[in-house]
Amino acid sequence: MAIKESSRTKNSVKNIFASLGGQLLVIVLRFVTRTVFIHTLGTEYLGINGLFSEILSMLSLTELGIDTAINFQMYKPLAEHDDKRVRVLMKFYKQAYRIIGLVIFLLGLCLIPVLRFLIKDYDSLEGLGINAVLIFILYLLQSVSSYLFFAYRSTIMKANQKKYILDIAGYAIMLATNISQILVLVYLRNFVIYTATVILFNIIQNVINAVIVQKYYPQFFIKEEESLSKAEVQSLFKDCGALFVYKINAVVLKATDNTILSTFIGLKIVGLYSNYLLFYSICKNMLSMLYTSVKASMGNLFAVSDDQKKYLFFEIMNYLTVILYGTAGIGIAVCANEFISLWIGTEYTIKQPFPILIGIELIFNGLKNNLGQIRNISGAFRQMWFRPVLGIIVNLGVSIILVNICGIYGVIIGTISADLLTNFMVDPGVIHKYSLNNYKPVSNYYIKNIKYFIILVTVGIIDYLLCKFLVVNIAWLSLIVHVLIVASTVPVTFLLLYRNSNEYDYLIGIVRKIFNKRKSCNS
Repeated sequence: MAIKESSRTKNSVKNIFASLGGQLLVIVLRFVTRTVFIHTLGTEYLGINGLFSEILSMLSLTELGIDTAINFQMYKPLAEHDDKRVRVLMKFYKQAYRIIGLVIFLLGLCLIPVLRFLIKDYDSLEGLGINAVLIFILYLLQSVSSYLFFAYRSTIMKANQKKYILDIAGYAIMLATNISQILVLVYLRNFVIYTATVILFNIIQNVINAVIVQKYYPQFFIKEEESLSKAEVQSLFKDCGALFVYKINAVVLKATDNTILSTFIGLKIVGLYSNYLLFYSICKNMLSMLYTSVKASMGNLFAVSDDQKKYLFFEIMNYLTVILYGTAGIGIAVCANEFISLWIGTEYTIKQPFPILIGIELIFNGLKNNLGQIRNISGAFRQMWFRPVLGIIVNLGVSIILVNICGIYGVIIGTISADLLTNFMVDPGVIHKYSLNNYKPVSNYYIKNIKYFIILVTVGIIDYLLCKFLVVNIAWLSLIVHVLIVASTVPVTFLLLYRNSNEYDYLIGIVRKIFNKRKSCNS
């Protein structure tokens, strides 16, 4: 079954709307599930959930960046309709994912004896009836299941700008998963079955995705005798080696926080932190969908367009990143504690400036995400391998030193410091040189983003003061007012200040096209 070709913009918009609708569903489900989880199992289980999820995200480093490297290799053959080349790449990808799943499982088993040293209050878990080893094995199987059962096939849809098709099925599976978990929590109060539910639905989702991809692209699943040459495999693994360093950096920057907190402070603080991470990850996932949705379109653009178009798109994405992540970051800084207090109680909050630090971290994460997207779709993997190493050293060093001085605040400061001192000192220059061919000097990027940050700080201070003194008698209504203040002031400020820019014109043009199309469809 062939899929009709459509423009990059059209596919990106479809991907974005599919992701947006699904993410709104995910937000509701995650809050409902988390609320039931807290009231049925408690903070210690929240801490275990956060710690084990983090450990397994570190094990996912064994993927070596193969997913990103294969995606990059697929953009050109898909654009040129080179079906044979796609089949050869998919054959390699299938073999790689099987090996990755096995390696993760074996490494996970090796970590079991170390669990006692990663959990400061490990001995007290037995008194609570918590079998840490069994739960860890279930989390391990959950991670491994993500690499098996035809998981590799979804890459075709992502690289060919059709991710929204898989998203629809994915969100249906997610709905079923969360409903099943809520029923397990309410009626059985069993964390083991709660965790096992995810494994089952992971397998179901992989199989469904495989069937969908086979239906739309049967030409890519004809048996292929040819394999990647030795030189091609070596080149691919060179890219993977560079990407592996980036993955280590990404894991250390975020996925070691819970481990450091659990080791130095205890599981309870990990549980409290996980509530803020819920906000952080929801905002991050919702906004990351923007990059995921346009990734294939950007890859196609970088494969066929000139430097002027590439640089314009880079500036547009940077501008949009600042607006969206700036709004979300200020929202967390201003409203997170208020929401958690109303949602589950003030005893689950961490006092300021913790929410402010989380908000700042989210903004930097967005800017880093935008730079990383350009690096990945343009294939500039090897030119910056040293920067992630510096990031790892700075983050771990600052976090471990400061966690003993100022507790959980020090861990977040470590992440922010690593971003500032490594990511934003190195990446822009290398991307301008290798991905954008020095179309414009990198100083333009730094000057523009310094101005952006000054605007965000100014708006953030104003919003914080407004929300502090503007309080409505009805608590939830007061929160809604505060959220609306943040959600409106940041975008409006940027749109007004940059209404004469190319970025503004492009984004407004896209919005007009969407509304004009809907208007013509309804008339």
